[in-house]
Amino acid sequence: MENNQAFGWLMKSAVSALLPTANTTIEGCNDVSVLVDGVSRDFETLLSAVAASDGKSASNDKDVSTENNNNDDTKDNLTARLDRIKTLLYEERSASSAAVTNNNGQINLNWTPGVATEVFKSFTASNNNNDAATTTTTEQDLLPKLLQNLPSLPFEARKSISAIFNYLLVCGLDGVDAIQFASVSTAFASYVLERATLIIGTFVHCHDCKNQGKSEGGSGGGGGDNGVDITLLCGSMLRSSLRHASIYQWVLEDANCDQLVYPFLDEYVHDPNFDVSSDALETVRVMFTGLAAPSGGGGSGGGVDGYNDDTDTAHEEYKQQMEAIAAAFLERKYDPIIMDRMNHKCISSNANYMTRRMSLQLLSTILLNRSNFNVMMKYISSSQNLVTILCLLRDPSPHITLDAFQVFKIFVANPGKPPEVVKILFDNKVKLIKYLSGLHKEREGSDEQYRDEKGLVIATLEGLELES
Repeated sequence: MENNQAFGWLMKSAVSALLPTANTTIEGCNDVSVLVDGVSRDFETLLSAVAASDGKSASNDKDVSTENNNNDDTKDNLTARLDRIKTLLYEERSASSAAVTNNNGQINLNWTPGVATEVFKSFTASNNNNDAATTTTTEQDLLPKLLQNLPSLPFEARKSISAIFNYLLVCGLDGVDAIQFASVSTAFASYVLERATLIIGTFVHCHDCKNQGKSEGGSGGGGGDNGVDITLLCGSMLRSSLRHASIYQWVLEDANCDQLVYPFLDEYVHDPNFDVSSDALETVRVMFTGLAAPSGGGGSGGGVDGYNDDTDTAHEEYKQQMEAIAAAFLERKYDPIIMDRMNHKCISSNANYMTRRMSLQLLSTILLNRSNFNVMMKYISSSQNLVTILCLLRDPSPHITLDAFQVFKIFVANPGKPPEVVKILFDNKVKLIKYLSGLHKEREGSDEQYRDEKGLVIATLEGLELES
């Protein structure tokens, strides 16, 4: 036996001893770069195993059993390493927030988040390593590869990847100490934007559950249908990305609408799976309003590209910036978005109940936002749109009729109604007044705003006359 064969096992053991491979060792590791290196190795090993398994025509049961055991160990280590990285990020943030709270809200601007910075640098090595000789292909492409191969990863590993991705994007947007993490958040957003075609495109494509199918060879590791859980994770990462104005504006560019925006209204919000359609509708809401709910980490609201939620002024500036981007987009794409898709697909009788209801609520939100004044005036000047809302006002569902009323009241309140709109309202005003008088009468005792608005709508209809 040659020396290299005789002592090969010893050499392999010596190398392995330097790296955290057992879960107990991984759980005690605080070196982010070592953990990410381990993730890279585990990931490549897992991909190689999947490729080898796909290429095999036959093998004996013993080989299959051994291979499965090895794969299980790799999956366990990958999952443990990603979970440890996530835990280190959360522990750093908890300590930072506690320090600010204990210091009466004073922020130490000389402190930098070492863990978050190292996680960003380690996962995006090509952006931060100028030595091409020491930067492998795996390091250059690790994050995009992980995102593109979510179906091949264990369920808990997928969740950790999503959590890490979201954290790096929003850590500088929410919380009392957001300003301390703003540099990491902004840098990571720039990284995502540079690779937006690949990364954002992957998130959107993953909403197409029927083309994802089930996991192969048990790679899902539990968690049910890969298509659904991957869709929800990608939806979350997409919405975190949209919280940055630079990425948000890029997604809404005309050249990207066919691939990144329209599929949500054409397909994803109509998915028969409730979780998938609801998640798609939430993404549509963010796309059309520019405002997403804060993603953990404390605080309400937040800023972007240097802003933080420590001051009302910064938050208001951020809100106005995002709403302005949304308003410009909706005005520019009024026909393909509002008329061709919202009206004819999302709130039509052919859409499912939840899609109709949430789309109607979104339409109301859009029209009542002052930033969308031009969109509102265009919508309520159309007699066709009025007929659509009148039909919804008579829907069997009380929730649909209440949401339809929120849009109908805008038509009635418009002081500059076009003649064709006035004629429809005048011709039907007797029926409308009688119907509205009994509409959700039970709410009038507890909802003062609804009672007052309905009274104003009825009074306006009663005084409506045709111009001679």
